Amino acid sequence: MKKTLCAVLLAVVLLTGCLGAYAEGDNVFHVYADRVFRTFNQVIGSDSHLFEVLGAISEGLLRLDENHNPQPALAESFTISEDGLVYTFILRDGLVWSNGAPLTAKDFEFSWIEAISDSENNGYADVIAPFLKNGVAFMNGEIEASEVGVKALDEKTFEVTLANPCAFFDRFITLPVLFPLNEEFYKAQGDLFATSADTILCCGPFIATSLDLSVGATMVKNEAYWDADSVKLDGIDFKVITDSSAALNAYEAGELDRVNLSSIDVLNFMGDPEFGTYSDFRNYYIQYDVSNPKMNLNIRKALNYAVDRETLCDAILMTGAVPAGGVVSQGIHGNDTQTFREAAGDFSYYDPDLAKQYWDAGVAELGYTPELTMLTAEGTDFNDMAVFIQDCYRKVLGIEVTIDSMTQKARNEKMKTENYDFALSAWGADYDDAMTWLELWTSESGYRGYHIDPEYNAMVEAARAEVDPEARLQIMINTEKKLIEEDCVVTGLYDRGFSFLQRSYVEGYITHPVGQPSEFKYVVLNK
Repeated sequence: MKKTLCAVLLAVVLLTGCLGAYAEGDNVFHVYADRVFRTFNQVIGSDSHLFEVLGAISEGLLRLDENHNPQPALAESFTISEDGLVYTFILRDGLVWSNGAPLTAKDFEFSWIEAISDSENNGYADVIAPFLKNGVAFMNGEIEASEVGVKALDEKTFEVTLANPCAFFDRFITLPVLFPLNEEFYKAQGDLFATSADTILCCGPFIATSLDLSVGATMVKNEAYWDADSVKLDGIDFKVITDSSAALNAYEAGELDRVNLSSIDVLNFMGDPEFGTYSDFRNYYIQYDVSNPKMNLNIRKALNYAVDRETLCDAILMTGAVPAGGVVSQGIHGNDTQTFREAAGDFSYYDPDLAKQYWDAGVAELGYTPELTMLTAEGTDFNDMAVFIQDCYRKVLGIEVTIDSMTQKARNEKMKTENYDFALSAWGADYDDAMTWLELWTSESGYRGYHIDPEYNAMVEAARAEVDPEARLQIMINTEKKLIEEDCVVTGLYDRGFSFLQRSYVEGYITHPVGQPSEFKYVVLNK
């Protein structure tokens, strides 16, 4: 093991020296982040670029493959009890951290407890805790950690007991937040943990050689990784480039192997052989203040059917976005043969004639034509979308809607007060299941405006408790139908997309629509 670690350290010196100092024609993958990192600490972080870095230098019990299905990773196998509540994971032999310390089931027990220990500061505490037996009670400070359903039975056996059966738990645990942590090292670093390459341990395909929130990260191949033979890169150079034009210039200068394009650049590169698009599980939607008297059901439905989603995606956004059929994104898991959206059909769609009928009915119900304001957050996507939707309402309904653009924080706060007409908003999936959206509008969530409906709450609870996959899927379909088609609490608009350029010599680069957004493990550079 000492020989392996010495080889890694030598590779660090030869390949990096300092941040980004790689030789021309190297076997290093050059990518970038379009914003500065907020943290490299998996416990408190939650953003996509962090998850990309963590997915390279660390790993969980399972890892998503090219089809977004979970496969054995640090765990070589697992079993599920007949009642669906107890998962028992068996770790691989010989797992080690980058400092040579053995990686054991205790590292998972500590990590998972740490992840739910602070709901105010830990990025995913309130998402993870409800899955685990006694997780919420521990998060709220009501019980001790020993009573939570996560146990290291021995060095290789990690047992998880759920609060309720969960049909997608194997996909959920690929979240980087649930990667292991070495308790001794973590506590020794204190507030300095993950602030530099010296204050973090790695167990994934790569080892961090430098970490800087405003500059980026560099990594070299981890020769001690259990599946090192599958890793063909010598390293990764992950720069921070916040300006889209600067990123494109870097790509054209040969400094990057892949770059995302802004809408303004798409037309210039659409015919380029290096051009491509993809979408992920971040749904943009309209949310209505259903407690507002002038926002009656007919008015809400009129606003739903008046938006031309295809034109919005193809002519305005032009970044690979796809029209939404609801708030559950296209591609989200449904069953073994269909996605959720394929099984459910569309509840949000463009129908100008129907929109006009609902508008007339809504105005007749009110006895006057309401003046409406669309609340939105600052930012190019939201601003472009708001102007386009405003024009749809002008053309289809013959009305002038006012746009009120605020900072995202201010918009969120106003939505919580239920003192608005309707707002543009978005939510990215935390896991590959429809429940990641449907639970947002239960009474207890308090998500940007309170939707109080005991029947809806009961439907969500029924889906949470249902063990049979097909029965559960049908309950969730009916739940989304009630939310959108029947009650029109929200209106799906589109799923976020990306247009990009990627070098022709790059192979094996995988994008995941949820969790860790990019997979570097299998990248091959055929220069």
